[in-house]
Amino acid sequence: MQGRWGRRVGRALVGMALVGAYLAAQVHETPFAGKWFPAKPEELNQLLDRVFDAAENRAGGVPGRKQLRALIAPHAAIQYSGVVAASAYRLLEQPKNVIVLGFSHRRALEGVVAPRLEAYRTPLGLLEVNRGALEELGFRTAEEKDLCDHSVESQLPYLQRATPEATITPLYVGELSAQQLEEAAGRLAARLKKGDVVIASSDFTHYGKAYGYLPYPNDKEIRLRLFRQAMLAFEGIGSIRVAEFDRYLEATGDTICGQGPIRLLLAALSRLERQGEEIYMEPVDYMASGELTGDYSMSVSYGALAFYPASAFQVDPEDQRKLLASARQTLNRYLAEQARDGVTVPVAERSPDLERASGVFVTVKKNGELRGCVGALITRKPLWETVPDRTLAAMTEDPRFPPLSHGDGPVTLEISVLTPLKKLADWREFRLGRGALLLLEGKSATLLPQVAAEMGWNREQFLENLAKKAGLTGSAYRHPQARLYVFDAQVFGEAETSGGNGLPASDR
Repeated sequence: MQGRWGRRVGRALVGMALVGAYLAAQVHETPFAGKWFPAKPEELNQLLDRVFDAAENRAGGVPGRKQLRALIAPHAAIQYSGVVAASAYRLLEQPKNVIVLGFSHRRALEGVVAPRLEAYRTPLGLLEVNRGALEELGFRTAEEKDLCDHSVESQLPYLQRATPEATITPLYVGELSAQQLEEAAGRLAARLKKGDVVIASSDFTHYGKAYGYLPYPNDKEIRLRLFRQAMLAFEGIGSIRVAEFDRYLEATGDTICGQGPIRLLLAALSRLERQGEEIYMEPVDYMASGELTGDYSMSVSYGALAFYPASAFQVDPEDQRKLLASARQTLNRYLAEQARDGVTVPVAERSPDLERASGVFVTVKKNGELRGCVGALITRKPLWETVPDRTLAAMTEDPRFPPLSHGDGPVTLEISVLTPLKKLADWREFRLGRGALLLLEGKSATLLPQVAAEMGWNREQFLENLAKKAGLTGSAYRHPQARLYVFDAQVFGEAETSGGNGLPASDR
């Protein structure tokens, strides 16, 4: 009896040992600790504290928007790209699962490949791999040792700091045919709709002889040139179109290393757009290693980009009321004092949404007709400051009208809060219900989305009038060199029937 029991216990212990060995084999100890980030937990935590504090300061302490869909974050050593990476990761809203799209710097890969493992171990502890998500995505798998790359593993400490409860779904993106890209994008989009956040790992321009990329000289203008190149790359990515990003790469030869992850991310977001969710990209942060080292002979650019649905840029009814009250008080003070200096009335009680910078237009109407409209498509100022400032401009700076005066009688105000701009590859992609900016031959013009409905225009009439407003021929929007950008707007205003000052009685 004792012998049989002893053999059973022995077999059980052997089985437990085998399971333990299996699990241990499936936990990947990152080899990049001590190289790309500190190996000692206390040193890594201190460095993460510094880069996240710096990112917070660069953002002015303004919290991220809600409904984050995806990020692009750099993967260089933390002492170089850490602040920019933290600028991206601080925007995470505690998702349950984060999909990291990396790539191999060492070898060519075919398709999208997932490593076979249960967890990563970093100096900060274990980070669980979401095996259920990997199985649902259905990409082929490979041994971690055949994939292991800092494009994925440099992201791990930021994830552990920013969203410690989340699991990770690591994917390595290799060469993809058009069909493979579309299939992979469909799988990724399905996970996005379930609430996963996708992070595409990429550094931007690698400039210098060592990288074989010298499109311009290393002179006193190099910092500005690299910045401008990054902005052009961001614009191509912000189109949410793989083809537009590819056109940028072909035109510039830019040495963006994470092209595969970025292309897959854009294809997945494009899939969401085809399903009815308009996506906009918001640049978050930028820096070049040359700024840190003082040497641009070999410099890498880093960017943090965030992707949101159009609804993420809207404000709630209470904030709308506050903005309208601020605009009305500014208008009344200007009319009372007939002076520009010191008459703007900022919003006093400011929500997080009002602290964020957004494009804004303020429209002044008299008897339903336009009496002034001025705005800012891009601004660094928060909404609470931009709205009264643009209200004053709408009353005094619209070249189509003289400055507003008491003699004009009662007027009403309308505010349009804008999404970021998105470049269209072709004017045929434009649809009514969106605003537009046209650039050609040094001339430009903007029309808000509500103008088409107010004027009864179709798509071509809207674009023709946009071109004419810019001082161009009506067909100029079709010119090969014309650049057409679109945006969505949340439009709210005072009621026309509310009385002399345009506000409901309770707000007068």
